[in-house]
Amino acid sequence: MYNMGDSPGAIVALEGMISQGSLSFDEELRAWDRLGSSYYAMGNNAAASTAYEELLRLDVYYDLSPRANPRLQTLLDSVRDSIMASAMVRSEPAGAFVTLDGQLMGVTPIMLDGLLGGNEYEVDVYQVGYTTEYYNLNALPGFSHMLQFDLDIVPDQASVAVADASSSTIPDSQIDSQEVTAEDQVSVGSLRPDEMVTSPLETTQPDQQINTSPSETTQVAGTFSGNPDQQVIDGGETSTQAPQSTADLLAMLSGGGGIDMAALNSSGTLTSGGGSNIGLAGSTGGRSGGVSSGVAAQAEALGREIMVFSDISNLSTPTVSGAESYSSRSTQEIAELVAEKRGTVMYVYNKHLRTDPLLMGRVEVAMIIHPSGRVSDVEIVTSNMYNQAFELELVSSIQQWRFGSVSSSEGPLPVQLPFSFSP
Repeated sequence: MYNMGDSPGAIVALEGMISQGSLSFDEELRAWDRLGSSYYAMGNNAAASTAYEELLRLDVYYDLSPRANPRLQTLLDSVRDSIMASAMVRSEPAGAFVTLDGQLMGVTPIMLDGLLGGNEYEVDVYQVGYTTEYYNLNALPGFSHMLQFDLDIVPDQASVAVADASSSTIPDSQIDSQEVTAEDQVSVGSLRPDEMVTSPLETTQPDQQINTSPSETTQVAGTFSGNPDQQVIDGGETSTQAPQSTADLLAMLSGGGGIDMAALNSSGTLTSGGGSNIGLAGSTGGRSGGVSSGVAAQAEALGREIMVFSDISNLSTPTVSGAESYSSRSTQEIAELVAEKRGTVMYVYNKHLRTDPLLMGRVEVAMIIHPSGRVSDVEIVTSNMYNQAFELELVSSIQQWRFGSVSSSEGPLPVQLPFSFSP
């Protein structure tokens, strides 16, 4: 009915399907998408906006096809702006790893999009040789939050031991009040309130301060992020077996299933449950053909070939091999969306280029595009970049892409894309 232009009939049928609660996740995404379009076709913009709001609550990164009605795209964007929030996370020094509710997102500076207004998120910042810091962010709809972390260097453990030993023979009155002990090593974000802008109309006051005492849960004075009840939480003691290299830290954080903060901040071993959904393997950062690909295994199970792009720079005639015949997604349409996302890809590359001036090479990325347009199972198939932090953030960025929905009868579409980078 939807494809035949019977909007009233489609609305009744779609609402019935949704209310039954028997749809799969991707089917429900497509149903809300079609419902919003149908209501818009009927001139009911309020109902269309409500459908799009439900759609974004299911998938915060949902987007329409690049060739969708521009007016529908404008409506979806307006709904997104009204209920979603974002957060720019910076650190000093830059290049610290950032996790959002335990999921590794990339390195600072990084923009965290897709935050649902009204929800609370934990933002954690990790850097080798520096204290682990984190902050609970209450996302405000329509706001762009700014989080600035000033990371403290972890002192030499031997120096701490000497200081502790000395304290037993020195009277309390003579102990320097600035002496650092093991209990003081995990700070709580070192957030600078004067740099935390939540919207163009609201900033914190210069006299606002944050108590960073590790002995108790502290509260931000004033109205940071527009919410006087937000709290900065103590992280515990510093690890005596902290990761010694970026590769060690990355291995800890990309284990999947969340991060054991207590283990990271103590002498114990970091533990995390489940397998990572980020397609990184090994610790050297470089890989070549022959890697067992999860996407390839899924394609084989589906009895389909991977749609392999060997040239996405030429949008008029992209070079493709594979089973493009079983999807209504044209190679041209996929290439257009990749071109549209070029800015975000280059932002990730240029950020890592600042700390790795020799960063260059080629990366082959595989993914599954679902009928709803959602992307999953993004993985690095081959790479000669030798920079795992860059590869991880590239994968994280691509996982947020959305291609627009098609008929569910087409099934998932395995795709492999090349990316070439040079300074």
